[in-house]
Amino acid sequence: MAWGYGTGTDTTVRELATVPIGGAAVRVRISNLFGNRPLIVGAATIGVGTGAAASVVPGSIIELSFSGAGGATIPPGGSIDSDPAPLGVTDGQELAVSVFVSGTDLMTVHPCCSGPIVSYAAPNGAGNLTAAPSGAAFGYASAWGRLVDAVDVLAPAGTPGSIVVLGDSISDGFNSTLRWTDVLQRRIDLLPPTQRRAVVNEAITANALTEVTPSDATTGGGPAGLSRLGPDALDLPGVSEVVVFLGTNDLYFGADATQVIAGLAQAAAAAHAAGVRAAVVTLLPRVGSESWNPTRQGYLEQVNHWISTSSAFDAVLDLAPVVADVYGGACAPSALLPAFDSGDHLHPNAAGDVVMADVVDTALLGMPEAPLVPTPVTPVPTPGCPGGLAVSAKS
Repeated sequence: MAWGYGTGTDTTVRELATVPIGGAAVRVRISNLFGNRPLIVGAATIGVGTGAAASVVPGSIIELSFSGAGGATIPPGGSIDSDPAPLGVTDGQELAVSVFVSGTDLMTVHPCCSGPIVSYAAPNGAGNLTAAPSGAAFGYASAWGRLVDAVDVLAPAGTPGSIVVLGDSISDGFNSTLRWTDVLQRRIDLLPPTQRRAVVNEAITANALTEVTPSDATTGGGPAGLSRLGPDALDLPGVSEVVVFLGTNDLYFGADATQVIAGLAQAAAAAHAAGVRAAVVTLLPRVGSESWNPTRQGYLEQVNHWISTSSAFDAVLDLAPVVADVYGGACAPSALLPAFDSGDHLHPNAAGDVVMADVVDTALLGMPEAPLVPTPVTPVPTPGCPGGLAVSAKS
């Protein structure tokens, strides 16, 4: 969650969530992180989505409870976990969580992109619709998630831990029809069931790692990565790896290489203190993007050199060289390849997201090597130029 936007009054919101790994029970976290008054949850339910907008499979809806009660009051800045609900779910199943806002509050939301619709809301004053299988009353549809911050699945004993990606707009899917984390999940889903892992995307568009310079945090960029590393990653149940893919926005907002490196080192240390393995991603090429200049480029190269040579992290996912303009005779490793560029010279398009996910060595994330997803673009690397599809991530 990253922002407070829109006011809900006596209404019901219905959120969709796809769970990569199935299990015997589920638990839901509801957030009032950016609310301006106590959020009164009058009722909440969970059920199996039909795949058709906001409708829920009839007979699958289960009431959620909170410390045994049918509702809860969440103070501004807080969140609450439901009691486990006995809803058996399968790998890759879509769930629908409905929350009745009894009262008025500023909605806590995840603002992003133009991706798939994940959130529905009834008009203010519509009342409690949490038990309604039909989605007809939920006339407002959005790609911005609201209120529902997490869905935990009680998986069988011995199920491998989840992988949390703490990132910015590049991982949030800005200017792309895909997210590289979703493609990575597709690769993992091709492994045998007992070897599969859940990839949890905790990226926020415009997010920065540190708080050393002003950022877009007050207008949707969310709290700094270091401040949300705990609640958004390390404190989640069943996490075994965290992947840090932040820092480029810090440089854009005015930080220098030393400040970003210090932030990355702090993130790695915090993960290790929590008993979680930590991986880091090299910052992507961005020459030609808005307000980028030689000084910032120099800082980016210093950060990537530190990432590649430091032993602070358990693994390095070197995604930058694979999307660089180093194909077909060109050799411009500080810029995105046009075929992988969404058009703003910063965010990869869908083809770029696929090749980034494919170059991840899943063995570095504690699992067997996962099969690749076919790439829509396979350019020929420029001889003698570093980078390109021949690059593989290394620890």
